[in-house]
Amino acid sequence: MVALKAASFPRLLKSLDPQCRAALVYGPDAGLVAERAAALADAFTGNRKDGTEMVRLDERDLADDPARLDVELRTIPMFAERKVVRVAPAARIDVPSLKALLDAPLDGSLVVEAGALRPDSGLRKLFEGHATAIALPCYADEQSLSGLIDDELGKAGLTIDVETRAYLTARLGADQAMSRAELTKLTLFAAGRGRIGPEDIDAVVGDSSEIAVENFVYEVSGGDTGKALRQLGRLAAAGTQPSVALSALGRHFTQLHRAASAQAAGASVEQAVRSLRPRPHYKREPIFIAHCRRLGINRLFDSLPLIQEAVKRARLNPELERAMAERLVLALTWRGEARSRA
Repeated sequence: MVALKAASFPRLLKSLDPQCRAALVYGPDAGLVAERAAALADAFTGNRKDGTEMVRLDERDLADDPARLDVELRTIPMFAERKVVRVAPAARIDVPSLKALLDAPLDGSLVVEAGALRPDSGLRKLFEGHATAIALPCYADEQSLSGLIDDELGKAGLTIDVETRAYLTARLGADQAMSRAELTKLTLFAAGRGRIGPEDIDAVVGDSSEIAVENFVYEVSGGDTGKALRQLGRLAAAGTQPSVALSALGRHFTQLHRAASAQAAGASVEQAVRSLRPRPHYKREPIFIAHCRRLGINRLFDSLPLIQEAVKRARLNPELERAMAERLVLALTWRGEARSRA
C-alpha cells in the first residue's frame, strides 16, 4: 500500500485506511517499535478493546508450528467480533507464505514487529508494495524524545527549564520504552514540587555506573593518570565492561574536539560548548571548557585515532580489553602532561 515516514504516525492513527489489514513496524528502537505496534493494533480495532481478540505470537510459537500465523489469521474468533494478531520478532516469518496469506481475504488484522531492516529486505518490500498493507519505520530522535518528555511531565503537572531538559535528554537512553520508564520514575520522585531540577535527574534517572563512566572520561581529559586508572578499576569491579568506558571516552574526546574546532574557526569556547548536542551538564561545563583549553585542537586531533584504534582492538580481543583501556589512559594522560610541560 505505502511506505510511510516515521513522522506521519500520529496522522496515520487518526485516519487508518479501512482497506489496510496488515502493518509492519520496524526499526532499531525496540521500545518505540513495541509502542507503535500496540497503538496500530488498537487502531485496527477502532480503539474498541471490547469485542476484540488479541493474539500475540513470538519466535517460539512460529518455530513450534510454522502454520500458526496462517491458522490464526484465517480463523474466525469464537467469542469476539474481530481479531488482531501481533508477531514479534519477525525473524521466522516466511515472506512468500506471508504474501500468499495477504493476497487472500483475512478474518483478522496483522501487526508485525521487526528490528532494523534494509531497503532490500523481502519483508519490508512486501509490506511497502502490497495493496492492503503498510510499512512504518521507527527511529528515535531528539524531537520524539522531546515529545515524550513533554507528554510525561505534562501529565504529572511538572515543568522543566531548557538547561535541565538538555541534561535529561542526554541521560535518557535510545530505547523509547526504557526512556518512558525513566520518566515515569522521575515524575513520581518529583511529584508535588511543580518543577524538575538537575538534582532530581541525578537522583533517579539512569544508574551510578553512568556517573562513574562520566567521572572516568573527565579524569582522562583532565590528565589525572592515577585517578583515571583507579576509576577504571572501580568500573571493572562494578561489572562495567572496559569497552563501555572506551566508547564513552571516544564520545567525550569527540565533543571536546568539536568545541575546539569551533573555537579555532572564530567562536568563543563558551559559544562552542553551548552548541554541542548533547550539551555537557551545567555542573560539568566549566570543567569541560577548562579541559578543552588545556588540550587544544591539535592534541585532541591526535588523541582521536588512538581512542578509535583502542576500541577496534578491544572488540577484536575482548580478553585484553582492560589492558588496552589502561594503556590508552596512560597514552592520553602522558601525552597531555608531556606536551603541557613542553
